[in-house]
Amino acid sequence: MPNPVEVKDLRKTYRRGGWFSGPSAEKVILQGVTLSLKEKEILGLVGESGCGKTTLAKVILGLEDYQGGCVRVEGQELRRLSKAGFKKLRRRLQVVFQDPYSSLDPRMNVRQILSEPWDIHGLYADRAARGQALQELMRSVGLDPAHLNRYPHEFSGGQRQRIAIARALALQPHILVADEPVSALDVSVQAQILNLLKEISRARALSMLFISHDFAVARFLCDRIAVMYQGRLLEEAPAEELLQNPQHPYTEALLSAVPVPDPQQPLREPLSVPAVPARAGECACPYAPRCPYYQASACDPAQPLLREVRVGHRCACVRLPFQNQKSRYAV
Repeated sequence: MPNPVEVKDLRKTYRRGGWFSGPSAEKVILQGVTLSLKEKEILGLVGESGCGKTTLAKVILGLEDYQGGCVRVEGQELRRLSKAGFKKLRRRLQVVFQDPYSSLDPRMNVRQILSEPWDIHGLYADRAARGQALQELMRSVGLDPAHLNRYPHEFSGGQRQRIAIARALALQPHILVADEPVSALDVSVQAQILNLLKEISRARALSMLFISHDFAVARFLCDRIAVMYQGRLLEEAPAEELLQNPQHPYTEALLSAVPVPDPQQPLREPLSVPAVPARAGECACPYAPRCPYYQASACDPAQPLLREVRVGHRCACVRLPFQNQKSRYAV
């Protein structure tokens, strides 16, 4: 049986400009991304803002087209699907967006918001059956069914995100894409939503792509973590393995910025980035200009490929400076 999501050598470029806005320009967003989401797995995608995480999610969801590579969802290549075929696939593939307020129509109450997917796909035509399903859906995300007639502005941020999750679950999907679903919430509410997502994924046997910039959140929720930088995957491993034994300098740099909550421990020194020769800008490795381990003789010849350096641990670095030692920034 194929993996729920298979992405191979994916390339995505945004083009802007035209007749009235000056010369056209291209911005490469995704460069040769290869990734797989396994059955009943929560895969975390981590990286700094602007690295292409959300664009990758939109391509998988069919919200954005792509210029090269292949995207398969449940064994079906997105580009070959007809409109009817994609509508059928949509029932199996749902999304929870970052901002719960902007993702909910303020003119619709909760009953209408949760019923809309059923109206589109012709489900629960019987009024009594729909009413029962709505109540069960509300309870499954920790909300009171008595609030079905309320509007989004009458709820808190955490409650609105629960409504968004309930809407994503209405069609009983097999794959869920969560694009930073807790970044706009308070810390205490974040914990509630994360616990809810974890419980739901296990109870419903969901495969989930979870996008975040927070390693602590990814560590709590995810089975595997992939690290993205400038549209390329630089490292991928089981969550604990990646956090305890980071193999790429960029992953180590991200971990060096993670705050230590224990006041008894000394503050971490950030990873120092010395002056890099100008030639590093011509290196095929995208991280070379910021890498403290850059060596022209080793790094310049060819673009580093994502390859397995340990069982289940892939890394795109020709030097692999931490292969035989534990990083001092392990968490």
